[in-house]
Amino acid sequence: MPEIISALKNGSQVKVVYSYTQNISANTSSVTASLYVHRDSYGPSYDDSCLAYININGSRAMTYTSGFTIGSSWVHIGSTVTVTVPHNADGTKIVNITGYFHSSVTSKLENLSVSRNITLATIPRASRITASSGSFNIGGSITIYTNRKSTSFTHAVNLYFGSYAATLSYDITDSYVWNTSGWADAMYQQIPNTNTGTGTLRLYTYDTDGDVVGYTELSITARVANSNPSFTGFSYEDVDSGTVALTGDASQIVRTKSNLRVTVTGAAAQNYAAVSGYRVQYGSKTVTSSSNVISFGTVSADDSLTVTVVDSRGNTVQQSAALTTIPYSPPAISSVSLARVNDIEAGTILACAGTYAAYMAAKSQYSLKFRYKTTSSGTWSDYVPISPTLDGGSFSFNENIGDFDIDSSFNFEIVASDYYASTIVPALLPTAKPAFSIRDGQVGVNKIPENGALDVGGDVYISGSKAYSDTYHPSADAVGGLRLLRGSAAGTAATQTAYGSIYYSPEINISFGATLPEVPYVLISLNTNGFGYCNIKSISATGFSVIITNEVSSSDLRWGIHWVAIYES
Repeated sequence: MPEIISALKNGSQVKVVYSYTQNISANTSSVTASLYVHRDSYGPSYDDSCLAYININGSRAMTYTSGFTIGSSWVHIGSTVTVTVPHNADGTKIVNITGYFHSSVTSKLENLSVSRNITLATIPRASRITASSGSFNIGGSITIYTNRKSTSFTHAVNLYFGSYAATLSYDITDSYVWNTSGWADAMYQQIPNTNTGTGTLRLYTYDTDGDVVGYTELSITARVANSNPSFTGFSYEDVDSGTVALTGDASQIVRTKSNLRVTVTGAAAQNYAAVSGYRVQYGSKTVTSSSNVISFGTVSADDSLTVTVVDSRGNTVQQSAALTTIPYSPPAISSVSLARVNDIEAGTILACAGTYAAYMAAKSQYSLKFRYKTTSSGTWSDYVPISPTLDGGSFSFNENIGDFDIDSSFNFEIVASDYYASTIVPALLPTAKPAFSIRDGQVGVNKIPENGALDVGGDVYISGSKAYSDTYHPSADAVGGLRLLRGSAAGTAATQTAYGSIYYSPEINISFGATLPEVPYVLISLNTNGFGYCNIKSISATGFSVIITNEVSSSDLRWGIHWVAIYES
C-alpha cells in the first residue's frame, strides 16, 4: 500500500499508510488511512496519553489521545479510518493527507508530522459516443453507442445540423437506434443546394441524481437520398415560320433549317431542392437553359433528343425520344456545257445536271434559270427560266436556248434554286469560228462560210507565198463597206511617133503589190514632162497597165502616176 513518511527527527519518524477506492457514479473516492510511529533503538518509550491525528482532505479523520508504547519498530497509533472524498466535476481530485504524533515523555517523540498532496485517479465522467457509421443516407438508420462508464449512467442524444437542433432521445443506457426518417424533412431543409451535410451528435451523460456528468460529441455526414427531380414530359416544335410554311407541320424538322424549340412540362424538385436548369442534348450538341422553354436551334441528322432536368443539388432526371428529320442539302450543279449548233450556228445548246434535296423536289420547291451578257458588256440580261427533267432529286437539262450572235462571246450564269438557297455556276459561250466547216456546198476555213465555194478567215499562203489579205495593206481605207488602196509608180519610157508630133509610150504595167479579192476600179493621176495624158489599158486583181501620150521625144519622157484601187471589203 502507498504511504507517506516523515524525515527522521531525533531518530523518530511518523508515517501514514493509505489506499482508496472510487465510486464512478457518485464521482467520489473512499480514502482509507492508518498512522504509524517509531523511534530509535534506545527506547521503548511509553506513556498514558499522547496527541495523534490524521487529516484527510482538510478535515480531521481520526484523533487518538490514549496511552502508547513505541519502540524501534513501527507502531500503529489509533484506528484506521475511511473518508469519502468528492471529486471535481471533471473527475479529477488532489487530496491532502496529514499524520501527526506528539508526546512529552521524550523529546524524540515531540511534534512528529508528515503531510502530502495525493493526486487521485481521475474518475471517468461523460460517456464516449460512437456510432455504427459516421455517414448515412437521410431516411436510413444508425446505432448510437454510449460506451458508458457506469451502469447507473443514463443519457440523452441531441442533433445539431445546420441551424436545426433537436433532442433525439432520453434515458438511453447502452445504445440507441436512430431512424433518421423522422428527422429527414428538417435535415433536407438545411441542405437545399448540396447532396451532403455535416452535423454533430452530442451525448449527454446523467448520474443517478439526474445531474449532467458531461457530454461528448460525434461528427456525422448525412447524404441526400431518393431526391432526384421529376418531370411529366417534353414536346418539341419548329418555330422557324418559313420552314413551317414549307412543311405545313411544326412537328416536322428540316435538317439545318428548322429552329427546334423544346418545352419541358411538370418539372419538380424533391425534398426542398429547387429546379435550377434544363439541358437538351441532340447528337454532339448540348444546350442548357434556366427556362423550361429551350431554344435549341438547328439539327443536322436523325438522332435521339434527350432532355435533362437539373435541381439545385445537381441531381438530374432525363427522358429521351427519337427524332426523325427531313434531309436537306442546297442545290448542286454538277456539270454545265454550252455549245453552238454544229459548232458554228447562232443556235445554242445548254446542257446541265445536278441535284435538289428530295423533299424540295417532292414539294415542287425548285427552279432552274440562266442569264447572259456579252463578255465585253457589264450589263446582264433578265433571268430566263428553264424546265429541268427530274429523277427523284436529280435533275438534267439539254435543250436549245436560242440564238446568240456568232461573232460575239457570251458569259452565262446558270442558277439552281430551291426554297432556301441558290447555287450559281458560270459558263462561257465562245464566238463561232471553227477551224473547218462545211455548210450548203460551201467550205469555211477558220470561219463560217459565207461567200464563194471557199471562204477563208485569215491569210492564205500558196507555195510559201502569202496571197492577198487586207491585213497586207495597212494603208487601205475602209469607207462605207469599200476598201481604198492607194499607191504610186514612176519611171522613164521610150516613145514612138504617132499622128505627127504626138508621141505615145509602150504599155506600162503597175502592180498592186498583192492579189486583191476582186478586180478593182482604178483612178489615176499623171505627172510628166511636157504636155501629156494617160490611158488605162487593162485592170486585173494584181495590177493595171497604162499608155502615156506626150509631145516629148522618146529621149525625154519621164512619168509619175498616183493611183487608187477601189474594191469591196
